[in-house]
Amino acid sequence: MTPLFPDDSDDSEESPPRSSGVDIPSTFSLDVRQLADLVSEYAVSILDADGRLVRWNDHDSQLTGDDELEGTPYRTFFPPAKREAGHPAHLLEQARTDGRAEDEGWRVRPDGSRFWVREVLVPIRDHDHGLDLGHVGEADADGQPAPLWGYLRILHDRTDEYKRERELREKKALTESIFEAQPDLLYAFGTDGNLVQWNGRFEQVTGYDADDLEGKRALEFIVPEDREHIRDAIDRVLHDGDRVTAEGRVLTSDGRRIPFEFNSARITGADGIVFGFTGVGRDVSDRKARERELERLERLNATIRTIDETMVTAETREAVETAIVDAFAAADPYQFAVIGQGDIASTGGTQPLEPRSWAGTDAAGAADMLSTFVEPPADGPGASPFETETVQCYHSLREHSIDRWRADARERDYGSVAAVPITASGRTFGVLLVAAKDAVAFADREREVLQEFGATVGHALNAMAVRRLLYLDTAVELEFESTDHRDVCTELSSTLGCRLSLDHVLPLTEEVFVYYVSVTGIDPDTVQTFTDEHAEIGEVRHIDTSGDESYWELVVYGPTITSLLADYGARMRSQIIDDGVSSIVVQASPDVAVRELVSAISETYPETELLSKRTVERPVETRGDFRRRVQDRLTDKQRAALEAAYYGGYFEWPTRNSDASEIAERLGIARQTFHQHLRVAQAKLLTTYFEDRTAVNGERSD
Repeated sequence: MTPLFPDDSDDSEESPPRSSGVDIPSTFSLDVRQLADLVSEYAVSILDADGRLVRWNDHDSQLTGDDELEGTPYRTFFPPAKREAGHPAHLLEQARTDGRAEDEGWRVRPDGSRFWVREVLVPIRDHDHGLDLGHVGEADADGQPAPLWGYLRILHDRTDEYKRERELREKKALTESIFEAQPDLLYAFGTDGNLVQWNGRFEQVTGYDADDLEGKRALEFIVPEDREHIRDAIDRVLHDGDRVTAEGRVLTSDGRRIPFEFNSARITGADGIVFGFTGVGRDVSDRKARERELERLERLNATIRTIDETMVTAETREAVETAIVDAFAAADPYQFAVIGQGDIASTGGTQPLEPRSWAGTDAAGAADMLSTFVEPPADGPGASPFETETVQCYHSLREHSIDRWRADARERDYGSVAAVPITASGRTFGVLLVAAKDAVAFADREREVLQEFGATVGHALNAMAVRRLLYLDTAVELEFESTDHRDVCTELSSTLGCRLSLDHVLPLTEEVFVYYVSVTGIDPDTVQTFTDEHAEIGEVRHIDTSGDESYWELVVYGPTITSLLADYGARMRSQIIDDGVSSIVVQASPDVAVRELVSAISETYPETELLSKRTVERPVETRGDFRRRVQDRLTDKQRAALEAAYYGGYFEWPTRNSDASEIAERLGIARQTFHQHLRVAQAKLLTTYFEDRTAVNGERSD
């Protein structure tokens, strides 16, 4: 092929380049040899001053895909969006004014296919000495600006290169996006231990910017206490080629310590040369927190089991409370424990909260802790456990914003506190305060265990009060007078104008009770009508009538005075109501908080007044005493029938070992006679147990 711009040295016989016939002078100031080199490698064409093709080489026609290029506007080779944006005209203008324009991008062929090129445009100006390329602002011989003749256009097809570069960019972008999207630390260190590559998460966690991280040594990111075993792990990776998993705490720029698990492997080339090591670091703070919580939970349960064993054998409240605080203070996770008494919620703050038992601290410290965490100050968060009846927890106390909390926690070395209400049946016996070393102790599961433990202790203390009432030889006896119609028996007596005696109360649930009452001075039909229409009375059964006295079984719904007394370990001795005025005698063990009990009764039944309080002696009855009293009531035949039935298996269930006929035959009596003796003997036995030495609620009293 003949060069586009031949000189005198060109002896080629190939056909000249395609031309529109425009006369182009052969004299140019451009080095011909250089231009020939360009022509041999690139698609070259000439545009006239209006931007239309007038001459081109074979490379150009092959690249653009058209042999008939003559007169084709320059803009035709650009995609529609580029044309609409005026990009072709902009390039021509830039070449004309600046002497050169360069561009890289997509071009289109007549068939719509695209190719990617790097393009150079150079203006061609008409001087006296001929056409000249690229000069700007030069004048002709007359001093006038040299007129624009056209443009030299050179295209370098870079379609394949562009596709390869784009693929590489996409792969790199994908790799980088995966690298940066990782929630874990990604890192690479050289053999000298210096950081050479990392992801954005690494900067976020450590708190260092890119300039500070460059070249930083691996162990600088590890807390001093963990550096030795991390150094050993790095040596195993670099020297032995092991894939190593190791845990260590990352030391951030602001001094925080974050537990991480590192998984690292060696970086080697194809020839086996070691370049360093790379790996992933995963934040295991949550896992560590769960492990610590589980460990604390196990120790808490172990501590509570120890306390439970003591509560089974303890005979006094003091013994139970001492066992609780001693066990917590002795357990490794805890620093000290305090039990305080005083129902702030019910007393309106009039009854001071005082420590009853403590361990791990002194009395002054115990009192101070109770006032601090059970009655939170105005500047402190949280609520009193007496108000919420739930466990209240305080965390991170060594770093707390309240100065006196922070100072005390640092002085006595505790990080968190739990205030546990000791409750049973709606009554609060006190509060247990436990301080732990860990700043985040008493998490949700621990709190649930402590809530249940507080209830367990409350029920134990309540049951202990009941046991003491049953077996102590002295009791506190309280006598009340009431006209309060909140008590259904008082309302019945007042409304009907009769005398009523509450003989027994049988609790079915916490809110359903069976009353056995004797009513005197009113006919049974009137009693039946009243009870049928009363909202708090369910089923009614008329048991018996003797003269002007009738005996009834009533199912009563809702809280009753007997259930209230049970919450305090007290029992009703008797209740007799005459024409709406009720006389109630209550017995409680000597260690019951009498003032609190009286206050609870007065709040629930406002029209009730305490008449007297006294300590009564109760002779202790042995098992032999009870047997002798039963024996004195039975005749020989009744006792024989009862013993034969018991030892002969008559009472076995679900299948009797002997029936009535067999036992009657052994006794030499008729079957009907055996049944008569047995029923009378059972009645006398049960009467001795339930009536002679029984309180209204069915528990033995004096």
